[in-house]
Amino acid sequence: MKEKIKGNNYVYWGITLFSVIAASILLFFTFLNFNIILKWIIKVFIALEPILLGLLFAYLLSPMVKVIDRFISKKLIDFIDDKLKKKFKNKTKISRIFSIFLTYLTTFLIIVLFVKFVIPSLFDSLNMMLTNIPAYLNNLYDSLKDMVKNNPELENLIDQWNTDIISSVKSIVLPSMDMIIANITVGISSILKWTINILIGLIVSVYLVYDKDSFIAGTKKVLKALLPSRIYSTVMTTLGYTDKVFGGFMVAKIIDSLIIGVLTFLIISIFRIPYALIISVIVGITNIIPYFGPFLGAIPCVALLLVIDPTKSLTFAILIFLIHQFDWTILGPKRSGNRTGVKSFWVLFSILLFGHLFGFIGMIFGVPIFAVIQSVLANLIDKRLAKKTL
Repeated sequence: MKEKIKGNNYVYWGITLFSVIAASILLFFTFLNFNIILKWIIKVFIALEPILLGLLFAYLLSPMVKVIDRFISKKLIDFIDDKLKKKFKNKTKISRIFSIFLTYLTTFLIIVLFVKFVIPSLFDSLNMMLTNIPAYLNNLYDSLKDMVKNNPELENLIDQWNTDIISSVKSIVLPSMDMIIANITVGISSILKWTINILIGLIVSVYLVYDKDSFIAGTKKVLKALLPSRIYSTVMTTLGYTDKVFGGFMVAKIIDSLIIGVLTFLIISIFRIPYALIISVIVGITNIIPYFGPFLGAIPCVALLLVIDPTKSLTFAILIFLIHQFDWTILGPKRSGNRTGVKSFWVLFSILLFGHLFGFIGMIFGVPIFAVIQSVLANLIDKRLAKKTL
């Protein structure tokens, strides 16, 4: 009996040693051919781009479908003709089809209106602003000269500033702007490819939204079959919290930013602030970044208006301060999804870290990603402490 046990131990340690050596060799060749593997991964992602876009569209539009579906199933389903009902197996399919149709029709109309009215106005305003930059710089120079006309030293300093800094701006910034315009022109050639991918993604998203329950059930079934029960429970809890954070926090921030962008455009248009549309788009987009987004959006706009008209710059600074006070004290608290439970220090930490690694996208998604990581680590620590009866 002892010889049999000893033989089993030899087999166990032999398999373990072989597995460790095989894993080490595989890891070595992975690092050795990392660039090749990375290129293949990128190729796979490019090939699956329409599917990934479909997943994104389905995730973003699913809450709207759910709300409309709930409304139709409760309020309007009784008004549908009985003959029409017989063509479907149950009321759920009728309400789901109508809700998907209304959601995608609304989304399509919003996109068409945005492309037809907003984008041309943005390009016109941007073109006008770039054209007028030399005039704005000269006006700023003249204003400063008038302010210090009784002080020769400061006047000489401004003259030096005009010859050095303004000439640098004209020689560096303006060509950079021309380069940006050229890149935009070159980028137009890829619009056809993106249009095809978006159309395929929208079609894929319709199937995903319609069969959402069956896809979720199938995913749960696969995970339950492959994972141990304890790990499966942890994975499902983590996925549920991730969905809550991204589906709640991010959607709430997007809606909040849309409201703030539109509100900013209306208010600063009343006060005749120049380039109201560009400024409102900047304010709305940067407002998606948690906590520090309003400052990141307001500072360049104030600086731009300071060059154009210092009085308008001061007016805008006061208005944007009042708008964001309204957002922080009234609009933000109304949207419960705006909270992630992450402390202020870790918000700053996550924005700086993910912003440095992934740029503007990292600043937007850094806080919810950190909230998920923090939740997973907190659960692991709690389980460790529970095992130690602490």
